[in-house]
Amino acid sequence: MRTLRVVVWLLIASAAVQPLPAADEAAKIYQQGLKAERAGQVVRAYLLYSQAAALDPGNQIYLLKSQAVQSRAALQSPPKVPRRTELAETGTETDAGPALDPLNPADRMAERNPKPPPELQAASSRQDFDLRADARSLWEQVAHAFGLDPVFDGDYQAGPPLRFHLTDADYREALHAAEAATGSFLVPISARLFLVAKDTEQKRRELEPTVSVTVPVPQATTAQELTEIGQAVRQVFTLEHLALDSQQNLVVMRDRISRVMPARRLLEQLLHQRPQVAIELELVELDRSSSLAYGLELPMTFPIAYLGTFWNSPLNIPSTITSLATFGGGQSLFGIGVASATLLANLSRSWGQTLVRTEIRAIDGLPASMHVGDRLPVLTSGYFGPASFSQGGQVYMPPPSFTFEDLGVSLKVTPHTHSADEITLDLETEFKVLSGDSINGIPVISSRKLVSKVRLGQGEWAVVAGLMTSSEVRTISGIAGLSSVPVLGQLFNQTNKDVSTTEVLMIIKPTLLSLPPDQFAAPAIWTGPDARPITPL
Repeated sequence: MRTLRVVVWLLIASAAVQPLPAADEAAKIYQQGLKAERAGQVVRAYLLYSQAAALDPGNQIYLLKSQAVQSRAALQSPPKVPRRTELAETGTETDAGPALDPLNPADRMAERNPKPPPELQAASSRQDFDLRADARSLWEQVAHAFGLDPVFDGDYQAGPPLRFHLTDADYREALHAAEAATGSFLVPISARLFLVAKDTEQKRRELEPTVSVTVPVPQATTAQELTEIGQAVRQVFTLEHLALDSQQNLVVMRDRISRVMPARRLLEQLLHQRPQVAIELELVELDRSSSLAYGLELPMTFPIAYLGTFWNSPLNIPSTITSLATFGGGQSLFGIGVASATLLANLSRSWGQTLVRTEIRAIDGLPASMHVGDRLPVLTSGYFGPASFSQGGQVYMPPPSFTFEDLGVSLKVTPHTHSADEITLDLETEFKVLSGDSINGIPVISSRKLVSKVRLGQGEWAVVAGLMTSSEVRTISGIAGLSSVPVLGQLFNQTNKDVSTTEVLMIIKPTLLSLPPDQFAAPAIWTGPDARPITPL
Protein backbone atom coordinates (compact mmCIF):
# COMPACT_ATOMS: atom_id res chain seq x y z
CA MET A 1 0.00 0.00 0.00
CA ARG A 2 2.87 2.36 0.78
CA THR A 3 4.48 1.80 -2.63
CA LEU A 4 1.11 2.33 -4.31
CA ARG A 5 0.53 5.65 -2.55
CA VAL A 6 4.02 6.88 -3.52
CA VAL A 7 3.36 6.18 -7.19
CA VAL A 8 0.02 8.02 -7.00
CA TRP A 9 1.57 11.08 -5.42
CA LEU A 10 4.35 11.10 -8.04
CA LEU A 11 1.73 11.06 -10.78
CA ILE A 12 -0.13 13.93 -9.14
CA ALA A 13 3.11 15.91 -8.68
CA SER A 14 4.13 15.39 -12.28
CA ALA A 15 0.71 16.51 -13.43
CA ALA A 16 1.07 19.67 -11.36
CA VAL A 17 4.44 20.53 -12.94
CA GLN A 18 3.50 19.85 -16.57
CA PRO A 19 0.92 21.91 -18.35
CA LEU A 20 -2.69 20.72 -17.93
CA PRO A 21 -3.61 18.31 -20.76
CA ALA A 22 -6.88 18.53 -22.52
CA ALA A 23 -10.00 16.69 -21.26
CA ASP A 24 -9.76 14.21 -24.11
CA GLU A 25 -6.36 13.05 -22.84
CA ALA A 26 -7.89 12.32 -19.41
CA ALA A 27 -10.78 10.49 -21.08
CA LYS A 28 -8.30 8.40 -23.08
CA ILE A 29 -6.42 7.40 -19.92
CA TYR A 30 -9.78 6.60 -18.23
CA GLN A 31 -10.71 4.23 -21.07
CA GLN A 32 -7.34 2.51 -20.68
CA GLY A 33 -8.14 2.07 -16.99
CA LEU A 34 -11.50 0.45 -17.87
CA LYS A 35 -9.76 -2.03 -20.17
CA ALA A 36 -7.19 -2.84 -17.50
CA GLU A 37 -9.93 -3.41 -14.91
CA ARG A 38 -11.82 -5.77 -17.23
CA ALA A 39 -8.58 -7.67 -17.83
CA GLY A 40 -8.12 -8.16 -14.09
CA GLN A 41 -5.23 -5.68 -13.73
CA VAL A 42 -6.77 -3.82 -10.83
CA VAL A 43 -3.52 -2.13 -9.69
CA ARG A 44 -2.84 -0.68 -13.15
CA ALA A 45 -6.49 0.36 -13.43
CA TYR A 46 -6.24 2.19 -10.10
CA LEU A 47 -3.14 4.07 -11.28
CA LEU A 48 -4.78 5.06 -14.58
CA TYR A 49 -7.97 6.22 -12.84
CA SER A 50 -5.90 8.29 -10.41
CA GLN A 51 -3.91 9.82 -13.28
CA ALA A 52 -7.11 10.70 -15.13
CA ALA A 53 -8.51 12.30 -11.95
CA ALA A 54 -5.29 14.33 -11.57
CA LEU A 55 -5.43 15.50 -15.21
CA ASP A 56 -9.11 16.48 -15.04
CA PRO A 57 -10.00 17.40 -11.43
CA GLY A 58 -13.42 18.68 -12.46
CA ASN A 59 -14.63 15.21 -13.47
CA GLN A 60 -15.80 13.45 -10.27
CA ILE A 61 -16.28 10.13 -12.08
CA TYR A 62 -12.52 9.59 -12.35
CA LEU A 63 -11.99 10.20 -8.65
CA LEU A 64 -14.91 8.01 -7.56
CA LYS A 65 -13.78 5.23 -9.87
CA SER A 66 -10.30 5.27 -8.38
CA GLN A 67 -11.77 5.12 -4.88
CA ALA A 68 -13.99 2.17 -5.87
CA VAL A 69 -11.06 -0.02 -6.97
CA GLN A 70 -8.61 1.15 -4.33
CA SER A 71 -9.42 -1.67 -1.87
CA ARG A 72 -9.07 -4.42 -4.46
CA ALA A 73 -5.84 -2.89 -5.73
CA ALA A 74 -4.42 -2.90 -2.22
CA LEU A 75 -5.30 -6.59 -1.86
CA GLN A 76 -3.46 -7.46 -5.09
CA SER A 77 -0.35 -5.51 -4.07
CA PRO A 78 0.17 -6.04 -0.33
CA PRO A 79 2.70 -3.70 1.29
CA LYS A 80 6.17 -4.97 1.98
CA VAL A 81 7.13 -4.53 5.61
CA PRO A 82 10.79 -3.42 5.77
CA ARG A 83 13.09 -5.19 8.10
CA ARG A 84 14.66 -3.51 11.07
CA THR A 85 18.03 -3.25 9.35
CA GLU A 86 16.50 -1.52 6.33
CA LEU A 87 14.81 1.04 8.58
CA ALA A 88 18.08 1.73 10.27
CA GLU A 89 19.86 2.19 6.94
CA THR A 90 17.24 4.62 5.63
CA GLY A 91 17.20 6.57 8.84
CA THR A 92 13.58 6.00 9.69
CA GLU A 93 14.53 4.31 12.98
CA THR A 94 16.66 5.96 15.62
CA ASP A 95 18.23 4.79 18.80
CA ALA A 96 15.23 6.00 20.72
CA GLY A 97 13.00 3.42 19.03
CA PRO A 98 10.86 2.90 15.93
CA ALA A 99 9.41 5.83 14.03
CA LEU A 100 5.78 4.65 14.55
CA ASP A 101 3.98 4.99 17.87
CA PRO A 102 3.28 1.73 19.70
CA LEU A 103 -0.29 0.44 19.91
CA ASN A 104 -1.77 1.58 23.22
CA PRO A 105 -4.79 0.11 25.11
CA ALA A 106 -7.06 2.92 23.89
CA ASP A 107 -6.33 1.93 20.28
CA ARG A 108 -7.11 -1.70 21.08
CA MET A 109 -10.45 -0.80 22.69
CA ALA A 110 -11.40 1.40 19.73
CA GLU A 111 -10.64 -1.49 17.39
CA ARG A 112 -12.87 -3.84 19.40
CA ASN A 113 -15.88 -1.54 19.44
CA PRO A 114 -18.13 -2.46 16.52
CA LYS A 115 -19.38 0.30 14.27
CA PRO A 116 -22.72 0.43 12.46
CA PRO A 117 -22.79 0.18 8.67
CA PRO A 118 -22.87 3.54 6.84
CA GLU A 119 -26.25 5.06 6.04
CA LEU A 120 -27.11 7.26 3.08
CA GLN A 121 -28.06 10.84 3.84
CA ALA A 122 -30.02 11.90 0.79
CA ALA A 123 -32.24 14.86 0.13
CA SER A 124 -35.70 14.54 1.66
CA SER A 125 -37.53 15.82 -1.45
CA ARG A 126 -39.76 13.70 -3.67
CA GLN A 127 -38.96 13.46 -7.38
CA ASP A 128 -40.58 12.40 -10.65
CA PHE A 129 -38.62 10.39 -13.23
CA ASP A 130 -39.27 9.67 -16.90
CA LEU A 131 -35.97 8.33 -18.27
CA ARG A 132 -34.74 6.17 -21.10
CA ALA A 133 -31.10 5.22 -20.56
CA ASP A 134 -28.80 2.30 -19.90
CA ALA A 135 -28.23 0.98 -16.37
CA ARG A 136 -25.19 3.14 -15.57
CA SER A 137 -26.76 6.36 -16.79
CA LEU A 138 -30.00 5.49 -15.04
CA TRP A 139 -28.24 5.05 -11.69
CA GLU A 140 -26.32 8.29 -12.11
CA GLN A 141 -29.41 10.38 -12.91
CA VAL A 142 -31.46 8.90 -10.09
CA ALA A 143 -28.64 9.31 -7.55
CA HIS A 144 -27.82 12.90 -8.60
CA ALA A 145 -31.46 13.87 -8.20
CA PHE A 146 -31.13 13.23 -4.43
CA GLY A 147 -27.58 14.51 -4.00
CA LEU A 148 -25.91 11.07 -4.10
CA ASP A 149 -23.06 9.65 -6.17
CA PRO A 150 -22.87 6.05 -7.46
CA VAL A 151 -19.77 4.01 -8.23
CA PHE A 152 -19.97 0.73 -10.10
CA ASP A 153 -18.41 -2.63 -9.61
CA GLY A 154 -15.71 -3.59 -12.11
CA ASP A 155 -17.89 -6.33 -13.62
CA TYR A 156 -20.98 -4.17 -13.91
CA GLN A 157 -22.34 -3.87 -17.49
CA ALA A 158 -24.41 -0.94 -18.71
CA GLY A 159 -26.73 -3.10 -20.80
CA PRO A 160 -29.43 -1.95 -23.25
CA PRO A 161 -31.48 1.22 -22.70
CA LEU A 162 -34.33 0.96 -20.18
CA ARG A 163 -37.54 2.92 -19.73
CA PHE A 164 -37.83 4.19 -16.14
CA HIS A 165 -41.01 6.02 -15.12
CA LEU A 166 -41.71 6.92 -11.48
CA THR A 167 -43.76 9.70 -9.89
CA ASP A 168 -43.65 11.31 -6.44
CA ALA A 169 -40.96 9.04 -4.97
CA ASP A 170 -38.48 9.64 -2.17
CA TYR A 171 -34.91 8.43 -2.39
CA ARG A 172 -35.65 5.00 -0.86
CA GLU A 173 -38.46 4.28 -3.31
CA ALA A 174 -36.42 5.55 -6.24
CA LEU A 175 -33.32 3.52 -5.38
CA HIS A 176 -35.33 0.33 -4.77
CA ALA A 177 -37.12 0.86 -8.09
CA ALA A 178 -33.75 1.30 -9.82
CA GLU A 179 -32.55 -1.95 -8.21
CA ALA A 180 -35.58 -3.81 -9.55
CA ALA A 181 -35.34 -2.25 -13.03
CA THR A 182 -31.62 -2.93 -13.54
CA GLY A 183 -31.31 -6.21 -11.61
CA SER A 184 -28.74 -4.63 -9.29
CA PHE A 185 -28.19 -3.96 -5.63
CA LEU A 186 -26.40 -1.14 -3.88
CA VAL A 187 -24.09 -1.03 -0.89
CA PRO A 188 -23.73 2.28 1.01
CA ILE A 189 -20.08 3.32 1.31
CA SER A 190 -20.51 6.71 2.97
CA ALA A 191 -23.23 9.25 3.58
CA ARG A 192 -23.27 10.32 -0.12
CA LEU A 193 -21.59 7.45 -1.96
CA PHE A 194 -22.81 3.95 -2.73
CA LEU A 195 -21.57 1.02 -4.78
CA VAL A 196 -23.73 -0.62 -7.46
CA ALA A 197 -23.21 -4.27 -8.42
CA LYS A 198 -25.08 -6.97 -10.33
CA ASP A 199 -27.55 -8.76 -8.07
CA THR A 200 -26.13 -12.29 -7.93
CA GLU A 201 -25.53 -14.58 -4.98
CA GLN A 202 -21.77 -14.42 -5.49
CA LYS A 203 -21.72 -10.62 -5.56
CA ARG A 204 -23.89 -10.48 -2.49
CA ARG A 205 -21.50 -12.69 -0.57
CA GLU A 206 -18.52 -10.59 -1.70
CA LEU A 207 -19.85 -7.06 -1.32
CA GLU A 208 -22.86 -6.99 0.99
CA PRO A 209 -21.81 -6.14 4.57
CA THR A 210 -22.30 -8.68 7.35
CA VAL A 211 -23.73 -7.26 10.57
CA SER A 212 -24.37 -8.57 14.07
CA VAL A 213 -27.45 -7.36 15.96
CA THR A 214 -28.39 -7.87 19.62
CA VAL A 215 -32.12 -7.70 20.43
CA PRO A 216 -33.09 -7.44 24.11
CA VAL A 217 -36.21 -9.30 25.21
CA PRO A 218 -38.53 -6.64 26.69
CA GLN A 219 -39.82 -8.78 29.58
CA ALA A 220 -39.47 -12.15 31.28
CA THR A 221 -40.14 -14.90 28.78
CA THR A 222 -39.87 -18.64 29.26
CA ALA A 223 -36.89 -20.36 27.69
CA GLN A 224 -39.16 -22.62 25.65
CA GLU A 225 -41.10 -19.72 24.16
CA LEU A 226 -37.92 -17.77 23.39
CA THR A 227 -36.47 -20.82 21.64
CA GLU A 228 -39.61 -21.30 19.52
CA ILE A 229 -39.62 -17.64 18.45
CA GLY A 230 -35.92 -17.75 17.58
CA GLN A 231 -36.30 -20.90 15.50
CA ALA A 232 -39.25 -19.42 13.62
CA VAL A 233 -37.33 -16.23 12.74
CA ARG A 234 -34.27 -18.22 11.70
CA GLN A 235 -36.29 -20.49 9.41
CA VAL A 236 -38.09 -17.57 7.76
CA PHE A 237 -34.92 -15.67 6.86
CA THR A 238 -32.41 -18.60 6.79
CA LEU A 239 -30.06 -16.72 9.08
CA GLU A 240 -26.46 -17.84 9.27
CA HIS A 241 -26.19 -17.44 13.04
CA LEU A 242 -28.79 -16.93 15.78
CA ALA A 243 -28.00 -17.39 19.48
CA LEU A 244 -30.31 -17.19 22.50
CA ASP A 245 -29.34 -16.09 26.00
CA SER A 246 -32.18 -17.01 28.35
CA GLN A 247 -30.29 -15.73 31.42
CA GLN A 248 -29.91 -12.14 30.18
CA ASN A 249 -32.91 -12.30 27.80
CA LEU A 250 -30.93 -11.48 24.67
CA VAL A 251 -31.11 -12.65 21.07
CA VAL A 252 -28.00 -12.28 18.86
CA MET A 253 -28.28 -12.50 15.04
CA ARG A 254 -25.47 -12.36 12.48
CA ASP A 255 -25.78 -12.47 8.68
CA ARG A 256 -25.94 -10.16 5.66
CA ILE A 257 -27.66 -6.88 6.37
CA SER A 258 -30.52 -7.57 3.92
CA ARG A 259 -31.53 -10.54 6.09
CA VAL A 260 -30.72 -9.33 9.57
CA MET A 261 -32.63 -6.04 9.50
CA PRO A 262 -36.06 -7.49 8.53
CA ALA A 263 -35.43 -10.45 10.87
CA ARG A 264 -34.90 -7.98 13.68
CA ARG A 265 -38.20 -6.23 12.96
CA LEU A 266 -40.07 -9.54 12.92
CA LEU A 267 -38.46 -10.63 16.20
CA GLU A 268 -39.41 -7.35 17.89
CA GLN A 269 -43.01 -7.78 16.77
CA LEU A 270 -43.15 -11.35 18.10
CA LEU A 271 -41.68 -10.15 21.40
CA HIS A 272 -44.29 -7.42 21.74
CA GLN A 273 -45.27 -6.37 25.24
CA ARG A 274 -47.87 -8.79 26.57
CA PRO A 275 -51.04 -7.54 28.19
CA GLN A 276 -51.41 -7.64 31.97
CA VAL A 277 -54.52 -8.91 33.73
CA ALA A 278 -55.70 -8.08 37.27
CA ILE A 279 -57.67 -10.95 38.83
CA GLU A 280 -59.93 -10.43 41.84
CA LEU A 281 -60.80 -13.57 43.80
CA GLU A 282 -63.29 -13.94 46.65
CA LEU A 283 -63.69 -17.18 48.60
CA VAL A 284 -66.84 -17.18 50.77
CA GLU A 285 -67.59 -19.90 53.33
CA LEU A 286 -70.90 -20.03 55.24
CA ASP A 287 -71.37 -22.37 58.23
CA ARG A 288 -74.79 -22.99 59.79
CA SER A 289 -75.55 -25.41 62.62
CA SER A 290 -78.53 -26.05 64.92
CA SER A 291 -79.13 -28.46 67.82
CA LEU A 292 -82.56 -29.38 69.30
CA ALA A 293 -83.16 -31.64 72.30
CA TYR A 294 -86.59 -32.30 73.89
CA GLY A 295 -88.44 -35.03 75.82
CA LEU A 296 -88.61 -36.65 79.27
CA GLU A 297 -85.33 -37.81 80.72
CA LEU A 298 -86.05 -40.99 82.68
CA PRO A 299 -83.59 -43.26 84.46
CA MET A 300 -82.53 -46.22 82.43
CA THR A 301 -81.41 -48.38 85.39
CA PHE A 302 -83.20 -49.19 88.74
CA PRO A 303 -81.03 -50.45 91.66
CA ILE A 304 -82.62 -53.14 93.91
CA ALA A 305 -81.79 -53.28 97.63
CA TYR A 306 -82.59 -56.19 100.08
CA LEU A 307 -84.47 -54.94 103.12
CA GLY A 308 -85.33 -58.24 104.83
CA THR A 309 -84.02 -59.71 108.13
CA PHE A 310 -82.85 -63.08 106.83
CA TRP A 311 -79.88 -64.29 108.89
CA ASN A 312 -79.96 -61.02 110.71
CA SER A 313 -78.06 -59.32 107.85
CA PRO A 314 -77.52 -55.58 108.35
CA LEU A 315 -79.48 -53.14 106.25
CA ASN A 316 -77.31 -51.47 103.60
CA ILE A 317 -78.87 -48.85 101.28
CA PRO A 318 -76.62 -47.09 98.70
CA SER A 319 -76.24 -43.37 99.27
CA THR A 320 -77.25 -42.65 95.65
CA ILE A 321 -80.77 -43.93 96.28
CA THR A 322 -83.07 -41.25 97.62
CA SER A 323 -86.41 -42.96 97.08
CA LEU A 324 -87.39 -46.59 97.37
CA ALA A 325 -90.36 -48.50 96.14
CA THR A 326 -90.76 -51.65 98.32
CA PHE A 327 -92.45 -54.91 97.68
CA GLY A 328 -92.68 -58.15 99.65
CA GLY A 329 -92.56 -58.33 103.43
CA GLY A 330 -90.69 -59.79 106.35
CA GLN A 331 -87.61 -61.61 105.33
CA SER A 332 -88.42 -61.13 101.61
CA LEU A 333 -88.67 -57.35 101.63
CA PHE A 334 -86.96 -55.66 98.66
CA GLY A 335 -86.72 -52.06 97.61
CA ILE A 336 -86.31 -50.54 94.09
CA GLY A 337 -84.57 -47.22 93.80
CA VAL A 338 -86.63 -44.60 92.02
CA ALA A 339 -84.80 -41.60 90.49
CA SER A 340 -86.45 -38.32 89.61
CA ALA A 341 -87.46 -37.68 85.97
CA THR A 342 -86.45 -34.50 84.07
CA LEU A 343 -88.45 -32.74 81.38
CA LEU A 344 -86.10 -30.95 78.96
CA ALA A 345 -86.35 -28.74 75.86
CA ASN A 346 -83.09 -27.23 74.54
CA LEU A 347 -82.46 -25.36 71.22
CA SER A 348 -79.16 -23.85 70.01
CA ARG A 349 -78.21 -22.29 66.66
CA SER A 350 -74.92 -20.94 65.28
CA TRP A 351 -73.97 -19.12 62.09
CA GLY A 352 -70.54 -18.18 60.78
CA GLN A 353 -69.09 -16.57 57.64
CA THR A 354 -65.49 -16.59 56.34
CA LEU A 355 -64.50 -14.25 53.50
CA VAL A 356 -61.11 -14.39 51.80
CA ARG A 357 -60.54 -11.65 49.22
CA THR A 358 -57.38 -11.22 47.19
CA GLU A 359 -56.14 -9.64 43.97
CA ILE A 360 -53.29 -10.80 41.78
CA ARG A 361 -51.67 -9.51 38.59
CA ALA A 362 -50.46 -11.81 35.86
CA ILE A 363 -48.95 -11.50 32.38
CA ASP A 364 -50.74 -13.12 29.47
CA GLY A 365 -49.64 -16.74 29.11
CA LEU A 366 -47.49 -16.80 32.27
CA PRO A 367 -48.69 -18.36 35.56
CA ALA A 368 -48.91 -16.35 38.76
CA SER A 369 -49.10 -17.95 42.23
CA MET A 370 -50.11 -16.64 45.62
CA HIS A 371 -50.61 -18.06 49.12
CA VAL A 372 -52.48 -16.35 51.95
CA GLY A 373 -52.45 -18.10 55.30
CA ASP A 374 -50.15 -19.93 57.72
CA ARG A 375 -47.70 -22.80 57.57
CA LEU A 376 -48.52 -25.58 60.04
CA PRO A 377 -45.70 -27.92 61.18
CA VAL A 378 -46.78 -31.57 61.15
CA LEU A 379 -44.70 -34.19 62.92
CA THR A 380 -43.63 -36.97 60.55
CA SER A 381 -41.12 -38.97 62.62
CA GLY A 382 -39.77 -39.06 66.16
CA TYR A 383 -38.63 -41.32 68.99
CA PHE A 384 -41.26 -42.45 71.51
CA GLY A 385 -39.40 -45.22 73.38
CA PRO A 386 -37.88 -45.23 76.88
CA ALA A 387 -35.25 -42.69 77.78
CA SER A 388 -32.98 -45.38 79.28
CA PHE A 389 -32.73 -49.17 79.69
CA SER A 390 -32.63 -51.18 82.89
CA GLN A 391 -28.94 -51.94 82.35
CA GLY A 392 -28.23 -48.24 82.67
CA GLY A 393 -27.43 -47.45 79.04
CA GLN A 394 -28.62 -44.18 77.60
CA VAL A 395 -30.82 -44.14 74.50
CA TYR A 396 -30.02 -41.88 71.58
CA MET A 397 -33.12 -39.87 70.84
CA PRO A 398 -32.94 -38.37 67.34
CA PRO A 399 -34.59 -35.00 66.84
CA PRO A 400 -38.08 -35.11 65.36
CA SER A 401 -38.69 -34.19 61.74
CA PHE A 402 -41.51 -32.04 60.46
CA THR A 403 -43.24 -31.15 57.27
CA PHE A 404 -45.13 -27.93 56.73
CA GLU A 405 -48.65 -27.69 55.41
CA ASP A 406 -49.87 -24.44 53.88
CA LEU A 407 -53.12 -23.39 55.51
CA GLY A 408 -55.35 -20.80 53.95
CA VAL A 409 -55.79 -20.03 50.26
CA SER A 410 -53.32 -21.10 47.56
CA LEU A 411 -54.02 -19.70 44.10
CA LYS A 412 -52.33 -20.33 40.75
CA VAL A 413 -53.82 -18.64 37.71
CA THR A 414 -52.71 -18.36 34.07
CA PRO A 415 -54.59 -15.81 31.91
CA HIS A 416 -54.97 -16.04 28.13
CA THR A 417 -56.35 -12.95 26.41
CA HIS A 418 -58.38 -13.48 23.24
CA SER A 419 -59.32 -9.87 22.62
CA ALA A 420 -60.02 -6.70 24.54
CA ASP A 421 -63.34 -8.21 25.70
CA GLU A 422 -62.66 -11.89 26.53
CA ILE A 423 -60.14 -13.64 28.76
CA THR A 424 -59.63 -17.33 29.57
CA LEU A 425 -58.31 -18.24 33.03
CA ASP A 426 -56.62 -21.51 34.02
CA LEU A 427 -57.31 -21.86 37.74
CA GLU A 428 -55.78 -24.04 40.43
CA THR A 429 -57.16 -23.09 43.85
CA GLU A 430 -56.89 -24.88 47.20
CA PHE A 431 -58.41 -23.90 50.57
CA LYS A 432 -57.06 -25.68 53.67
CA VAL A 433 -58.18 -25.22 57.31
CA LEU A 434 -57.89 -27.19 60.53
CA SER A 435 -60.93 -29.35 61.14
CA GLY A 436 -60.45 -29.45 64.93
CA ASP A 437 -59.91 -33.22 65.10
CA SER A 438 -56.66 -35.14 65.39
CA ILE A 439 -55.45 -38.72 64.96
CA ASN A 440 -52.57 -39.84 67.19
CA GLY A 441 -51.75 -36.22 67.88
CA ILE A 442 -51.63 -35.30 64.18
CA PRO A 443 -54.22 -32.65 63.25
CA VAL A 444 -56.76 -33.35 60.54
CA ILE A 445 -56.76 -30.73 57.77
CA SER A 446 -59.86 -29.99 55.74
CA SER A 447 -59.06 -29.25 52.11
CA ARG A 448 -61.10 -27.95 49.20
CA LYS A 449 -59.43 -27.88 45.80
CA LEU A 450 -60.50 -26.60 42.41
CA VAL A 451 -58.83 -27.08 39.01
CA SER A 452 -60.81 -25.41 36.26
CA LYS A 453 -60.71 -23.33 33.10
CA VAL A 454 -63.19 -20.53 32.57
CA ARG A 455 -63.74 -17.91 29.87
CA LEU A 456 -65.05 -14.55 31.08
CA GLY A 457 -65.72 -11.12 29.72
CA GLN A 458 -63.79 -8.00 30.62
CA GLY A 459 -64.76 -6.96 34.19
CA GLU A 460 -67.37 -9.72 34.54
CA TRP A 461 -68.00 -11.43 37.91
CA ALA A 462 -68.68 -15.17 37.85
CA VAL A 463 -69.11 -17.97 40.38
CA VAL A 464 -66.61 -20.51 39.14
CA ALA A 465 -67.08 -23.09 41.91
CA GLY A 466 -69.47 -23.94 44.72
CA LEU A 467 -69.48 -26.68 47.37
CA MET A 468 -72.29 -27.44 49.78
CA THR A 469 -72.03 -29.93 52.66
CA SER A 470 -75.16 -30.77 54.71
CA SER A 471 -75.60 -33.26 57.55
CA GLU A 472 -78.53 -34.11 59.83
CA VAL A 473 -78.27 -36.43 62.85
CA ARG A 474 -81.34 -37.56 64.87
CA THR A 475 -80.95 -39.53 68.14
CA ILE A 476 -83.86 -41.09 70.19
CA SER A 477 -83.14 -42.53 73.63
CA GLY A 478 -85.58 -43.94 76.18
CA ILE A 479 -86.83 -47.03 78.05
CA ALA A 480 -86.82 -50.07 75.83
CA GLY A 481 -90.29 -51.10 74.87
CA LEU A 482 -92.06 -48.09 76.37
CA SER A 483 -90.44 -45.58 73.99
CA SER A 484 -91.77 -47.55 71.01
CA VAL A 485 -95.42 -47.32 72.02
CA PRO A 486 -97.30 -45.06 69.61
CA VAL A 487 -98.28 -41.67 71.02
CA LEU A 488 -97.50 -42.64 74.62
CA GLY A 489 -93.92 -43.48 73.70
CA GLN A 490 -93.12 -39.73 73.46
CA LEU A 491 -93.52 -39.59 77.24
CA PHE A 492 -90.79 -42.13 77.84
CA ASN A 493 -88.02 -41.01 75.43
CA GLN A 494 -85.64 -38.13 74.63
CA THR A 495 -85.03 -36.76 71.09
CA ASN A 496 -81.82 -34.99 69.93
CA LYS A 497 -81.59 -33.42 66.44
CA ASP A 498 -78.35 -31.87 65.05
CA VAL A 499 -78.30 -30.11 61.64
CA SER A 500 -75.17 -28.54 60.06
CA THR A 501 -74.67 -26.91 56.63
CA THR A 502 -71.46 -25.59 55.00
CA GLU A 503 -71.40 -23.65 51.72
CA VAL A 504 -68.26 -22.54 49.88
CA LEU A 505 -68.41 -20.17 46.88
CA MET A 506 -65.54 -18.96 44.69
CA ILE A 507 -66.16 -15.71 42.82
CA ILE A 508 -63.67 -14.30 40.32
CA LYS A 509 -63.39 -11.24 38.09
CA PRO A 510 -60.64 -10.50 35.50
CA THR A 511 -59.75 -6.96 34.44
CA LEU A 512 -57.51 -6.24 31.44
CA LEU A 513 -54.89 -3.61 32.29
CA SER A 514 -53.24 -3.26 28.86
CA LEU A 515 -54.33 -3.97 25.31
CA PRO A 516 -53.57 -7.34 23.68
CA PRO A 517 -51.29 -7.53 20.61
CA ASP A 518 -54.21 -7.81 18.16
CA GLN A 519 -55.23 -4.24 19.05
CA PHE A 520 -51.98 -2.81 17.63
CA ALA A 521 -51.30 -2.30 13.93
CA ALA A 522 -48.26 -4.35 12.95
CA PRO A 523 -46.02 -2.53 10.44
CA ALA A 524 -45.35 -4.23 7.12
CA ILE A 525 -41.95 -5.81 6.58
CA TRP A 526 -40.75 -5.75 2.97
CA THR A 527 -38.07 -8.34 2.32
CA GLY A 528 -38.25 -9.19 -1.37
CA PRO A 529 -37.72 -12.69 -2.79
CA ASP A 530 -35.11 -15.04 -1.37
CA ALA A 531 -32.80 -14.61 -4.36
CA ARG A 532 -33.05 -10.79 -4.41
CA PRO A 533 -33.76 -9.36 -0.95
CA ILE A 534 -34.37 -5.65 -0.57
CA THR A 535 -31.36 -3.65 0.63
CA PRO A 536 -32.13 -1.74 3.86
CA LEU A 537 -31.66 2.00 3.40
